[in-house]
Amino acid sequence: MYVAGHRRTSPRRLPRAIFFKGESELELAFDTAIQDINYLNPEYQLEFNPIKRYLSEDDSIILQEMACDLLNNGVAAIIGPSSATKSDIVNVLCNLTGIPHLQFDWNGEETDMVQSKYFYTINVAPSVNVLSQAYLDIVKNNPLNWKTFTIAYETSSDLSRMQHLLAWKQFHKSGIKLIPFNRNDDLRILWKLIKNSRERNVLIDCPADMAVGVMQEAINFNMTTSFNSFFFTNLDTHTSGLQSLISDKFLSNVTSVRLRSYIPPPQHSETDVFDPGEKDSIRSLKQQNIYDVLVLYYNALQQTFQPDPIPPPEGSCMGGFWESGNDVIDRMKKMNSKHIEPHYKTQKMLLNPHGIRDDFNLDIYDAMIDETLSVWNKNHGLVPYDHLIANMTRKPVKPRKKGDDAEKQKKKVKYTVATRIGEPYFMIREEPEGVHFEGNDRFKGYVVDLIFELSKDLHFDFVFEPVPDNKYGSYDPVTNEWDGIVRQLMDNQAQMGICDLTITQERRTVVDFTVPFMQLGVQILYSKPPPPKKELFQFLEPFSVEVWLCLLIALLLMSLIYVLLARFTPEEWQPQDDPNSVQLVWSLRNSLHLHINSVLQVGCDILPTANHMRLFTTFWWIFALLMAQTYLAKMTSFITASKMDGTIQNLHDLVQQNKIQFGTIKGGSTSQFFSESNESEYRLAWNKMRTFKPEALTKDNKEGVDRVRHSKGRYAFLLETPNLQYYAKRHCDLMPIGDPFGEKLYGIAVPLNAPYRSELNVGILKLSEQGFLYKLKREWIFNNNTVLCEDEHSGSQDGSQMDMETLRGVFLVLQLGIGVALVIGVVEFIWYTYKMAARDRIHPKEALKKDFQFFLRFWIERKPLTMYKRHGSSIQSKGSLLPASTTTATTGSTSTEKQKKKVKRRKRGEQSERE
Repeated sequence: MYVAGHRRTSPRRLPRAIFFKGESELELAFDTAIQDINYLNPEYQLEFNPIKRYLSEDDSIILQEMACDLLNNGVAAIIGPSSATKSDIVNVLCNLTGIPHLQFDWNGEETDMVQSKYFYTINVAPSVNVLSQAYLDIVKNNPLNWKTFTIAYETSSDLSRMQHLLAWKQFHKSGIKLIPFNRNDDLRILWKLIKNSRERNVLIDCPADMAVGVMQEAINFNMTTSFNSFFFTNLDTHTSGLQSLISDKFLSNVTSVRLRSYIPPPQHSETDVFDPGEKDSIRSLKQQNIYDVLVLYYNALQQTFQPDPIPPPEGSCMGGFWESGNDVIDRMKKMNSKHIEPHYKTQKMLLNPHGIRDDFNLDIYDAMIDETLSVWNKNHGLVPYDHLIANMTRKPVKPRKKGDDAEKQKKKVKYTVATRIGEPYFMIREEPEGVHFEGNDRFKGYVVDLIFELSKDLHFDFVFEPVPDNKYGSYDPVTNEWDGIVRQLMDNQAQMGICDLTITQERRTVVDFTVPFMQLGVQILYSKPPPPKKELFQFLEPFSVEVWLCLLIALLLMSLIYVLLARFTPEEWQPQDDPNSVQLVWSLRNSLHLHINSVLQVGCDILPTANHMRLFTTFWWIFALLMAQTYLAKMTSFITASKMDGTIQNLHDLVQQNKIQFGTIKGGSTSQFFSESNESEYRLAWNKMRTFKPEALTKDNKEGVDRVRHSKGRYAFLLETPNLQYYAKRHCDLMPIGDPFGEKLYGIAVPLNAPYRSELNVGILKLSEQGFLYKLKREWIFNNNTVLCEDEHSGSQDGSQMDMETLRGVFLVLQLGIGVALVIGVVEFIWYTYKMAARDRIHPKEALKKDFQFFLRFWIERKPLTMYKRHGSSIQSKGSLLPASTTTATTGSTSTEKQKKKVKRRKRGEQSERE
């Protein structure tokens, strides 16, 4: 399109404009600009009068003919054509004739060498180089703050606007990925490629009229969740109608950029940043640029020639040059935005010496709700919109009013939490009769309580989704794929992954982890050996039967020898009351008493006096001491022997033997720990695990625990300490072996560069400081409201105590000894009573009755020997203990001789009783 200008007082030359078919919006902006310019009516006011022609195709020959026709008719400037043509013939002709060439669209390169050829060309489209820097600032900083992303670009787009982005990151898996597409392509292929790349951040460079169609296909591929983010680089995205896609399925953040609209006075100055109120009908970039370039040219003419008339243009395709064109171009390049009438449609219209607009303001806005987020220019960079308002007004910023679309878009965040079923972290809740659970209430466990608590502190919703394969997440080098929870996070099917998921370096290459919520190690789970059988006479086991028999024989033999030696020794005979006789102290009974007490080390009230007897006794005491101490030592060893059963005490013992198989979860972090370790012992353990037949690796912890329980000591399972403690507390036939090794950490997995990871970190640290994590561990790992296993030797686990079952034989011997002593005592009592009845010539029953009556009077300590006589046959007092020989003779004695004989017989009887 072309336009010429002249004085109203001069002859009316009609400027000419040519449009391509289909550029009705540009024609509208052109007419609006002419109308606004002609509406101004001061003296010496210029008047623009356009004539329109239409070009049906891009033909450089026709375009040259039209340009020459305009130049020959004395036009003062040529506008366009748009980028629909690839020819630069107009640039060349204008530079040959000195006629200003006004451009409003990107056309050609912005290098100094190229621009120096087109001195008379002015382009008010934003500089590509500066716009590229703006894109880089937007992507690197808030609100996007991307680390990796995919660029999806329509192949006809100019990638020069991405030059800073392409230079920022390398092209590899963790950097930038480029995916081209065409307008007529099947967009499902585009989104399948993006989804397979597992990228959540997508920069889309395409015409505005394609934006809705592109995003509709993204909805079908589940790429529009609240955790996906898009950035549309086209400056006309605000005209695309993306707001029509707002729904429950479209929750993504969609950011775009546009030239910041000018807000006219008298309410505000050009530097104002408040919302302009009503929207202008001229909205697209090309429309705004046509309007602005006409206003720029009009004001340049006025400031250059006012009040003098404009010199008539003399250039043509046949020759000639308009000298005044140079002054108009210089004025346009130095034009200040202030005092411009009519006002520009965009802010900050400033050109560099090459005639390129390299200084402008950009709006960075939410394309779904049309809310400005930041403002950018090359001098100040990216400035948050709220900060800009606060600095301009110097007043607190009031919250901006949100529309219905904003309320739909800013819903409470809802996370999908991928997990796997496994005790005690995530389990299906049993439903009582008549009760049915829905949603998250169906589950229970450690991680369920943890996520519930985090959601309360961080204010988010969530839904648990157990992974179909019930795996943690391991990499298969054959298929080059991940599985389990990690795969769900990589495929954008979940935003969190939590269970007993170990933080490993391999997993961290594809997902991120929060700070750990549990620290642990690896330990061996093994079946507990059966307790030793409790024998009745277990206390006799330190010595063999032969030893006990030899000891008894030694006691009897030594006692007999002791009696024989004593009979040879005069010193062991003691005098009696009768001066004509002596009595041997060491009877067999006393000798046995001495030797048994020596073994028992309790001493004896009778000791030998002869030298050889003492020497004999000394050597016996040495023997007895050695036997007693040997018994005690053996008894102690025997007591603790049951606690030292088994040859497996640690991993080293397990690896060195070949009778017991051992394994761990296949594809888990523990198997990865062994397979990737540089320690020879761990590598040897891994190699043995892989060679066992049947396979020693299990699919989960439960299978490994069941295998240990049913293997009867032929299989050991290696697993994390919290899981081991959980199972060992609930299965009394299991026990841990050795100390934990290989420190590990459990954390919550999130997608790479997830913005909410820092919030989760803060939440986990807060719960740890409050003691909530310890409470969860105590509840789910150690207690869980179930009856825990108690050690069979409760209170004697250190081997320092013995229970009654172990010592029942000792008590049985005690009972037996007491019983035998009581029987002997009763027999002696009856025998003594019988003797006393015979002596006193009374009936035995009467004597037994008297003895029993005396027995019941336990407070009487002296027993009269005359209590067995009949009443009247004795004059001895009841309490007398005098011997019968001193008792007064009865008055009925017949002779002294008989009395003496009777006394002698009584003395002999009493002496025999004492013995």
